[in-house]
Amino acid sequence: MKNWVKVSEILRNVNTPKIHSMYAKARENEGRFKEACAAYMRAGEWENAIRIQLNQLKSPEQAVKIVRETQSIEGAKMVARFFESINDYSSASQFLVLSKCYNEAFTMARQNGLMELYAQVIEKLLKDGCDIPLDDLEGAAIFFQNQNNHLLAGKFFMFAQNYERALTHLMRCTGSNESKGIDLAITCVGTARSQQLTQRLLEYLLREKDQIPKFGSIYQESGNYRSARDVLFTMHQELKAQHTAIPFEMANSLMLLHSYILVKIQIKLNNHNRAARLLNRVAHNVSKFPAHIVQILTTTVIECQKAGMNNSTFNFSLILMRPEYREQIDPKYKKKIEALVRKPDKSESEEDFSQCLHCHQRVPDYELLCPSCQLALPYCIVTGAHVIREDLCLCPSCNFPAIYSEFLKYLSTDDICPMCTTKIDASRIMKLDSGAAVDSFLTQSSDMS
Repeated sequence: MKNWVKVSEILRNVNTPKIHSMYAKARENEGRFKEACAAYMRAGEWENAIRIQLNQLKSPEQAVKIVRETQSIEGAKMVARFFESINDYSSASQFLVLSKCYNEAFTMARQNGLMELYAQVIEKLLKDGCDIPLDDLEGAAIFFQNQNNHLLAGKFFMFAQNYERALTHLMRCTGSNESKGIDLAITCVGTARSQQLTQRLLEYLLREKDQIPKFGSIYQESGNYRSARDVLFTMHQELKAQHTAIPFEMANSLMLLHSYILVKIQIKLNNHNRAARLLNRVAHNVSKFPAHIVQILTTTVIECQKAGMNNSTFNFSLILMRPEYREQIDPKYKKKIEALVRKPDKSESEEDFSQCLHCHQRVPDYELLCPSCQLALPYCIVTGAHVIREDLCLCPSCNFPAIYSEFLKYLSTDDICPMCTTKIDASRIMKLDSGAAVDSFLTQSSDMS
């Protein structure tokens, strides 16, 4: 055929791959490589298109683009060989992984100090749903184990479904990897669904450092309270799924951290009384928040004064005047706090009361232990106050309790559950409208504590 212009115009309306392939070969034989490459693409012959981009057009970028778009395994091998030929082992090992040449990719990465890059590529493929032989994953885990890289060893043993060895390494993570190790360890025991491994992790997390359980000290020393709360929430849900009792220290720490997070929500909603009650709870346990002791006490003083809790304001101001805290007070609040100590007002606005879910005696809203029956009172994930029998609901996602009317009010301003951070449709919130339903919830709650 001589008139290729007319042929190319006709081919635009042709969908037969064989014809496009014939046209591509003819154009390649004539040295018209760009047109040949385009025709090979229309014919679905990705490897020929990649070959031309690499060998004739000298355009590895376009070859890489085609591989990524088409996921061609043979094409990935060709690109890997090209990068290997120019000593670009980083790119070569990535494309060997994409071409499922895992042994070759592993060997190349190991020989050229690229194992962490290899790990990243493997992890991305796993997230994308690719199946990688467990032996290859375990081989990488053993390499990282021999390098004393406990985080990556644990991660790859987990990928290889060797959960016991994974947990051993993840619990050995230290320094900047310690919190990452805990997050992965929780994922590991959740995937393994093994009570034995869950118990091992629980004992590790409850091990104390400076009288603060390990899970708390890791995050709270850095002031990352939301991450600490999220870790505790995840572990709480995992234990619940396995019908394992929630240790008091873990449940109590989750409650305190969540209370602190709720403070910002209540201040934003301009509810200073609730913010003050929550801060009062947190400030009485301020040693568990070592990174922000002065900041928390200062905010407590401010919010308590706004709520008319003047005696509490005075007491927390006194604590701030201690030598170890005084110089750390923000200068814009220091004189005001000093004045509160010099001229104390010891009046205190009375806290609202509501009935205990168990014995029906009157209990202050923010008290979580009934003074009459000595039973624990579940707290509302929206307000932090104890829940009310006549106005009780559960988050449809995490099953944590809330005051029904308060949850609906909150969802009119924000559609995210304050505890599990899942998007919640308000129409799914159902009030526990019978005594039997409430009693069932209380029984389940007590069984888990």
